[in-house]
Amino acid sequence: MKTFKLNKAITTKLFMFLAFSIFALVMYQGYLTNETIYVILFYGSLILCAFQIASIFYVSFIKKSIKVTVDEKNFIWEVYENSKKTNETTIALDTIKELNIQINYLTGNIYSSLSLTIDLKDGNIVELTDGLLYDFGLKMAEELSIFLLENNLGHPQDIKFLDFVKQLNIDLTKEQTFNKKQGDDYLVGVISKNKKEFLALRLQIETLYNFKNIEKNANNEYLVKNDKDGFIYLRSNAIGYFIQFHKVKQKEELKTLKQMGKRDKIGF
Repeated sequence: MKTFKLNKAITTKLFMFLAFSIFALVMYQGYLTNETIYVILFYGSLILCAFQIASIFYVSFIKKSIKVTVDEKNFIWEVYENSKKTNETTIALDTIKELNIQINYLTGNIYSSLSLTIDLKDGNIVELTDGLLYDFGLKMAEELSIFLLENNLGHPQDIKFLDFVKQLNIDLTKEQTFNKKQGDDYLVGVISKNKKEFLALRLQIETLYNFKNIEKNANNEYLVKNDKDGFIYLRSNAIGYFIQFHKVKQKEELKTLKQMGKRDKIGF
């Protein structure tokens, strides 16, 4: 079981209130001309300002927390407001096909929202969020992700990476690289706080191996295959970066940005 106390994010709400207020003042100039679009935007901005004020008052008096429990049979998501349970979602573990955690930024890197999507084996999807008024935050989202992975909930590649980290007893607080030969696989792990690390690793793989069969190419995973049955799978998660070389002969070790030294641009 793990409990997360949600951030009230009052500073963020005040900032958004100021931004919407300035927007409302600008739209008011158009409102005076009686043009329909400006009238709609003006009233819309007033509604947003009112929402921010109401949310500030609400979170000032209500403390919200989420308790996540994984027992032998169930995944349990409980929501508490001022220590009173307001909602509970229970899902049997044997009905879960896949589970994904995502932090969505609504306004740049300021307003974030947690989204936990659970795909069930019967085709249904369950979505759990932290709501509109509170902020789960990136740090707690990473803690939640690791907690779920420790209970074998999450992407299979992420679970494999966590097992790899435990096998080598890796200290996750230190930036480092580590590797291990395991059967037909050569596993590489990278612990780094640099947000550009994924791009740097992907570019190295593209340059060194030049595989044409691209299976996945997203902002957190890259999977390429050769003409035989070998593949290279790069994926980032809350722990770090994990690269699996399956039946692929090593050309040279991948380097982190720190190992490469200071660069103005990422290029190889």
